[in-house]
Amino acid sequence: MNSKPLLALFTGILVHDHWKPYFKLGCLHALCNAHHLRELTFAYEQEGQAWAKNMLDLLDAILQAVDSQGGTLTVDQAGHYREQYRAVLAKAEQECPLPHEPEGTKRRGRIKRTKSRNLLENACAIMSRRPCAS
Repeated sequence: MNSKPLLALFTGILVHDHWKPYFKLGCLHALCNAHHLRELTFAYEQEGQAWAKNMLDLLDAILQAVDSQGGTLTVDQAGHYREQYRAVLAKAEQECPLPHEPEGTKRRGRIKRTKSRNLLENACAIMSRRPCAS
């Protein structure tokens, strides 16, 4: 990041793929939905994660609702979709739990997670501004 001083000076809205070093930059952040859709598709098709398909379907339903209403949702609709989003994440926590810490060994750092688990944790962070159980 230090080799790209232009990014350090950026003050607009940075659209990115949730790479943690980007969040150290002093600007507003927006996460790229094209990345999310690709990662959800991979999680469903390659890792068999049903929650990822549920999230894809929900995001598609939200997009259709927004498009059919000229670009906005009502407060009630937004609340309804937020509840559905949280319900998908709650089911995902059961389907894609945290990895277990190997017993009898001391490790430095966090235990490696699957791509699906990382995606789930990012989805939780987006919703609540903090990670899922970790």
